[in-house]
Amino acid sequence: MTSSRHPPLAARGDVADRLATDAWFKDHLGPVEAWPAPLRQQVEVLLNAAFPMFLLWGPSRAMIYNDAYRAVLGPKHPDALGRSFWAVWPEVRGQIEPVIDKAFAGEASFFEDLEVALHRAEASGPAWFTFSYSPIPMGEAIPGVLCVCVETTSAAIERAGRYESERTLLFLDRLTRATTSLASADAVMDMTTRMLGEQMAVAICAYADMDDDQDGFTIRGDWSAPGSPSIVGRYRLADFGKLAVENLRKGAPLVINDNRVEIAPAEAATFQAIGIGSTICMPLVRDGRLRALMAVHHAGPHVWTDRELALVREVTERSWAFVERVGAEADLRNSEEELRRITDAAPLLISYIDRDQRYRFVNQTYQTWFGRSPEALLGRSVEEVLGPSAYAGVATRLRAALAGEPMSFESQMAYPDGGQRDVHVDYVPRRAAAGEVVGVYAIISDITKRLTAERALAESETRLRLATEFAEVGLWDVEGGGGALYWDDRVRGLFGVPLDQPVSMADFYAGLHPEDLEATTLAYAAASDPALRALYDVEYRTIGASDGAVRWVAAKGRGLFDAEGRCMRVTGTAVDITARKAVEEARDLLMREVDHRARNSLAVIQSVVRLTDAPDVETFRSALQGRVEAMARAQTALAKSQWRGGSIGQVVRDELLSSVVAASRLHLSGDEVPLSAEQMQPLSMILHELATNAAKYGALSVTDGVVDVRWSGTPTGWSLSWQEHGGPPVAAPARTGFGSRLVRSLARQLDAEILFTWEAGGLGVDLRVAQRAVSEPDRLAGRLNDPFRGDGPLEPVESLWSASSDLVLGGMRPSTPYEVS
Repeated sequence: MTSSRHPPLAARGDVADRLATDAWFKDHLGPVEAWPAPLRQQVEVLLNAAFPMFLLWGPSRAMIYNDAYRAVLGPKHPDALGRSFWAVWPEVRGQIEPVIDKAFAGEASFFEDLEVALHRAEASGPAWFTFSYSPIPMGEAIPGVLCVCVETTSAAIERAGRYESERTLLFLDRLTRATTSLASADAVMDMTTRMLGEQMAVAICAYADMDDDQDGFTIRGDWSAPGSPSIVGRYRLADFGKLAVENLRKGAPLVINDNRVEIAPAEAATFQAIGIGSTICMPLVRDGRLRALMAVHHAGPHVWTDRELALVREVTERSWAFVERVGAEADLRNSEEELRRITDAAPLLISYIDRDQRYRFVNQTYQTWFGRSPEALLGRSVEEVLGPSAYAGVATRLRAALAGEPMSFESQMAYPDGGQRDVHVDYVPRRAAAGEVVGVYAIISDITKRLTAERALAESETRLRLATEFAEVGLWDVEGGGGALYWDDRVRGLFGVPLDQPVSMADFYAGLHPEDLEATTLAYAAASDPALRALYDVEYRTIGASDGAVRWVAAKGRGLFDAEGRCMRVTGTAVDITARKAVEEARDLLMREVDHRARNSLAVIQSVVRLTDAPDVETFRSALQGRVEAMARAQTALAKSQWRGGSIGQVVRDELLSSVVAASRLHLSGDEVPLSAEQMQPLSMILHELATNAAKYGALSVTDGVVDVRWSGTPTGWSLSWQEHGGPPVAAPARTGFGSRLVRSLARQLDAEILFTWEAGGLGVDLRVAQRAVSEPDRLAGRLNDPFRGDGPLEPVESLWSASSDLVLGGMRPSTPYEVS
């Protein structure tokens, strides 16, 4: 009696090895040797694939997956093998079960970057996947579903991080614009706390000045969200706990996520009494002393992120730079008022220089600056007092003032201790009654503090610029929503516009790809519409004005509106995502290719199973197994090359050396002629049919017979010759069998001419293939010349296996004489 036990699975790897043993969960699927042929064949294809896949089979949704999917499972492998999908991933049942039920009902599904919550490595968290579920039909039923998937979690997290960075950069730009023109320190801090509080959605944002004792402090102003109290008033640092004192005095931020559990109850009570549950308090240290504080608070617990901490630190530095600059400018204005009155000694260097450039008057501050008495200064020349080097820097301006032109400039002067100070100098001509210039008033103010603040502000702005440069983020701005357009150098590059060329909104719309013009225009109109105030978040293509290059751009922005609802400007960022788009398109193409080939292979296998006939089970099994294994070998080779194709020599060796027992009876020769992915499987199946018949009826059916296989490239394609020697006599068959029709149909798949010759020594077959190109649109549309699926008027798959029983090739009707035609 013939055994029905199947041979081992035609696959290698960890999962395949486990399936070959008893060390896996069989309750739902049973042992491998008892599997139905379709399940077995689908699993072999799946195990040989390099892309993450799993198969769900039967009502229990039993799960078989390949080695590539193990990375998704993590520690759930190998226990997941053979178990119900819901036992492996119970946490996603509510989300995924309707999708799987649809697939078992015959409806395929595709999802891109779908977020799911998975429990992996004893932890739960969000994950993102792009995947498809495809039904696997078997006759009238659908016993299984194939899922092809790729995890996109890192890309999703990266996009979220990039969005947060863009949002932060836009906020800092708005903050700079909003505070630049403010005239007082209090106005700067009021604006800063409001904008920061709203940006971070906190309950309270406040700023405080420290006392000289480094303990007492006064919260001079705050912003509170609706329902939150104001905390303006006097406090002691010690009342807020040891951690607050230690961190803030040494210049480190105080970060508390939940004061009820992170600090002592008595210390937490101080926070709770003013409605604070969690806090970031950022110190401002100058000259080694704690000078001021800025803080944000939530009413309840909140886990602060590194981004939130960095934002508070940056805003604290920027705001105090603004405050110091405003304070310095106010000091300068007050000094100028004192100079105009000259009623008493002022904190300015005031002097009067006559027409001969000699000092006739100096005030007390001037004397102190140079450390000289009036007698040591009056009557001396400017060059003598300042020294040759300093005098050379002011001589031209001094002569111009003595000629009647008021002069105002900034320079540096040296203190007696040798230190350099920044000064602002005004030379005011003094005229006699007749109008002639008789001398110059020199008014000099120390602006070191102001310039230091401005340099700090410039450094902060430089950090912003560097951040946008390193993040490769471009900035754009439109006044009034449709007025003057500003593009930085990076955005100009995205539109192919020279750096020195003026731009307008017309240039923006002219640079858009025609297919993206309408959607982008509507998105911008919604962002600048006072009634909608939508977030401008679009992806579009540009066509470079100077280079014609097509680039993908991700743009984000928002309109800014005044109290009357008028759009004052629309501002935002733009990022070049051309490389990302190319990767996404390549990924999608690969997924469609894998899905298409899996479906196509399954359809062929099902047709072979349904239409193959034989006089007994063993003959049926042998014929069916041979053809399926030939397909599987070609599929395996394609999977290893990532569907890029192979060579004739590779296909010949893979097929013949695996199916012919005595390799010494094969004479193989030829160059490594390349094959496209579409040519490998038809050639493999042709060789299988020829080898099968040679073993049954031809040269390989006798002891001394040999087969000579030669191949070579031709100017227009390639050719392959099959010649048998030493076999039984052969003759042209009287009729065409199934195998012959199969071989000829496969040859047509190759666009090949095939010629059979019957000689006394054995069968000869010549295959000549003319290469033809497959266009990229055809490839993308899935119209590839796969086996049993041609672009031309080829026979339908079903016609190859008609109801007739005259099947010859592949081992059918063993009593029939050798028939290949």
